Amino acid sequence: MFGKKYKDEKKNFRVISDHLRASQALIDNGVIPSNKMHGYILRRLIRRIAIKTDQVIKITDNKIIVDEVKKFKVGLDNGLKEIKKIENITGKLAFDLYQSFGFPVELTIELFADKGQKVDLEEFKKEFEKHKELSRTASAGMFKGGLGEQSEIATKYHTATHLLHASLRQVLGEKVQQKGSNITSERLRFDFSYSEKLSAKQIREIEDLINQKIRENLPVTSEVMDKNSALQNGALGFFSEKYGDRVTVYTISNFSKEICGGPHVKNTGNLGTFKIIKEESVGLNLRRIYALLEPIT
Repeated sequence: MFGKKYKDEKKNFRVISDHLRASQALIDNGVIPSNKMHGYILRRLIRRIAIKTDQVIKITDNKIIVDEVKKFKVGLDNGLKEIKKIENITGKLAFDLYQSFGFPVELTIELFADKGQKVDLEEFKKEFEKHKELSRTASAGMFKGGLGEQSEIATKYHTATHLLHASLRQVLGEKVQQKGSNITSERLRFDFSYSEKLSAKQIREIEDLINQKIRENLPVTSEVMDKNSALQNGALGFFSEKYGDRVTVYTISNFSKEICGGPHVKNTGNLGTFKIIKEESVGLNLRRIYALLEPIT
């Protein structure tokens, strides 16, 4: 009996160690936990660690891992409370637990197996696919590049997001990645990966750098090319799952180079004065900036 317990603990420790190493490697390459691509892989690794041990905070000092575990534990506790209310598990209920609390379906399977019940995985998969389709439909309702409309001023804001992205990476470091944007004729909203609140000095540096590039009246050019060639040639593109094989790369002189589908101005000098009006946290390692373009006087 004690031999089996020792073997189980040894296996558990090996799995935890492997997951920690893999998580650290992803983080070192600029990946943060998310629901897409490599970020999703990292999130799953960390959550598997959290399920296997309550001592994560004692075995690693990596802030991203510790923060993700704390966040996951809250969802885990809430999910366990919800599970107590369920008499008979279904695939849909298993998906609801996953969607609402981030509760791993494999853990749901284990818990209800103890009650002699099976999760209908086919139903779970159907609910998962239905959710993905709804998300795609919602995304299709927006113009490319996060534009809520295609007016002249919205086009200016869209171009300004490229300057903002490049400036954030220059001031804060190249681990910064765009995570989303929303643009109207009144303002731009830009989400990006970063773990700390920006200081007043950093915000001023970002604004100054953007306005410098606007004053330089830099040309904005575009070129259609193969996606892999674009990425190999230094174009930024953090939404690979949404790109086709052929993409449009927009270049602003030697300052910014991104894969993008939306409209842009011909020269940065047409934008006006860039002003950040708000910077806030919208999630773990996720920041949001609101900014305005003041008219040229």
